[in-house]
Amino acid sequence: MKKVLKWNGLLLMREWKTRLLLIGFLLFLSTFSLLYREQSVILPEAQLRSEYSDAHQIFRLIPDAHFEGELGEEVEMRLARNSRLIGLNQYILTQREGNTVEGLEDIVSDYLQNGREMAENNLFLHDATEFESHDLLTSVYLPSRQEVEEQLGFYNALEENNLDIEWNPYASSQIFQQQIELFTSVVLFIAIALLAGDHFTKDQVKNYSVTQNIPLSMKTQWRGRTFLLWLMTWVVALIGIAASYGISLFSSDTRGSLQYPIPIYISQSMSYIPLWLYGLLLIASGMLISYLFLLIITGLSWMIRNVYFTLFIVGALVLFPVVWTVLPPFSGWQPSFYTDIVSVVSGESAVLYQLPTIEFWRLPLLALIVWLGIEMVFHYVFKLIPTQTLGLKRRVTQ
Repeated sequence: MKKVLKWNGLLLMREWKTRLLLIGFLLFLSTFSLLYREQSVILPEAQLRSEYSDAHQIFRLIPDAHFEGELGEEVEMRLARNSRLIGLNQYILTQREGNTVEGLEDIVSDYLQNGREMAENNLFLHDATEFESHDLLTSVYLPSRQEVEEQLGFYNALEENNLDIEWNPYASSQIFQQQIELFTSVVLFIAIALLAGDHFTKDQVKNYSVTQNIPLSMKTQWRGRTFLLWLMTWVVALIGIAASYGISLFSSDTRGSLQYPIPIYISQSMSYIPLWLYGLLLIASGMLISYLFLLIITGLSWMIRNVYFTLFIVGALVLFPVVWTVLPPFSGWQPSFYTDIVSVVSGESAVLYQLPTIEFWRLPLLALIVWLGIEMVFHYVFKLIPTQTLGLKRRVTQ
């Protein structure tokens, strides 16, 4: 088996398309931090500027008469306080010194303290159902109660880890997060589809004798080729991601922190974990998903001699969850949801498909079930399709 794996590995690396794809893949990933810095992104201070405008606009929409009485005055006071707190936090971000401004601590207070107070004010406004313009507040001004509670959790996580609010979207840690998310949701599938789409077909069409007369089943060769392609993909990917992060440490104005809290959806609620753990979670999930897809692609490349048809099938599998935006989904155990692991981890899938049970911890169990299914299918496929009908002949050594 070692001899076959070695021969397969050398065969793959000698193939010009494989070398070209791996080199291009490595260059893209390793220079991602430089490419990302060329993109235009909205700074957090600009987002607060928009919120500050909305905070003033709400006073124009609510009739003055609704602010009369004890509840009305309390609502008006909290809205005015929120407007002031947004302005203070916007100023703190523009100074780019951390959670406060040195020498002005008594005036601007602390970013986290201000944010926590705003969140508590918003929770009060959500509960003020007897306020005459309450419907207007919830539809135009207030974030949802869930978003407010997530904000409180975020501020608490920053305080627990003694971290400053990140004002720079081009910080090394922020670029790292964007790269991991883009890689596991888009780039990974493109890479494995291009790498594996026709390798088995080309070997057999060219009558390569992979086993050199060693009695090795097609199923064993299929597993070996899948493992080699998976290994090559992830070695290149991890080297590229590490290189990109290393470059960003020297090219970015700020490094950020790998301890920065990132929200994840678990137990039907949002929790916060450090960025480094979030990255490991996405990478581990991507490894599982990519191995299953490579099993399918390499198997199809043996069955189908048209690489474009193989790529079409792979694309259909990746995009299949779109079907559930039209048809009603029936369970959080549907494997198709988990191809977009970023949306699953962030909770977007649970909201989009209205299934709170779509959670990332189900992926390993589903992967095991799907793997067993793939093994069973191709076990029969390799038996039912005669090698001779495809013109696949073993070369006999003299």
